[in-house]
Amino acid sequence: MLQRKFHLAKGNKKMAHDIPKSCAGRRPVWLVIGASSGIGQEIAMQAQSHATVIAAGRDKSRLQTVATAGCQILELDLTSSFAVIQEALAPLIQQHGFIDAIINVAGYLLEGAVEEASDEETQHMFETHVFGPLRLTRAILPSMRSAHKGTIAHVVGIGSLQGAANAGIFCASKAALSTAVEALQKEVDPLGIRVSLVQLGHFRTPFLSAGHRRKVAGHISDYDPVLNPIRAAFDAFDGSQQGDPVKGARVIVDAVARGDGTLPWLLPVGPDVPAAELQAHETRASQMQAVQAWTSGTDVDGEV
Repeated sequence: MLQRKFHLAKGNKKMAHDIPKSCAGRRPVWLVIGASSGIGQEIAMQAQSHATVIAAGRDKSRLQTVATAGCQILELDLTSSFAVIQEALAPLIQQHGFIDAIINVAGYLLEGAVEEASDEETQHMFETHVFGPLRLTRAILPSMRSAHKGTIAHVVGIGSLQGAANAGIFCASKAALSTAVEALQKEVDPLGIRVSLVQLGHFRTPFLSAGHRRKVAGHISDYDPVLNPIRAAFDAFDGSQQGDPVKGARVIVDAVARGDGTLPWLLPVGPDVPAAELQAHETRASQMQAVQAWTSGTDVDGEV
């Protein structure tokens, strides 16, 4: 497991980031993970109208855009150990008194057949999309439980709804995070902590570009007839997605900023999300109906 160090730095001095925790009318503090590009960068930029923003990413050099805009920046790799993540959050809590909201957008696409993916590639995907976000969540929850407030939002894509050829490991990792977040929401809602799973549609971000799509190292030619057309479709789709990241980020920021407790635990962002949800449910319902006769006689005899 990576033991990457973290680094906290200040952005543009025009933003007043050193807010005493005892100060009346304290400005909320948001931590945005995955803020180096795409929708995460947009969220960090726009969130400054509501909060002091700490923009985090694996590589500090890629956070200069949000730093120039006034965000604090934090170099943090979610694949780091729980202790490293705790150590990264400690000075933030000491400086600001409390982190009001965490929005996690970190991730990348691992492209390839399930069989082609190595243990190391699969492990890193789950470290980034599942274990890391859960470590982050566990690290921040004690302070939120003590305060009986706070917001945690994890952003996933519609790939979490069903397995897709050429992206099976990615879909599996996002589905795992989605299920954990759903359970977490039920556990912490009575404690006054808001949790939301943001289902993100297709937006015109660098997500499908060469720098964000990682192809598995292994190659099995038997899969080429199935996967090559899908890979070509990915290439063609890159840059032509209908979603505007500025508008998508605005929906997420406005939802998190609401102070009336109405943040939905499932937040669809993009008109293609409901259609994808419906398709996934219809596919499974059809499969259930097709095999229902096989499984209906499994109860213990003589009991109602």
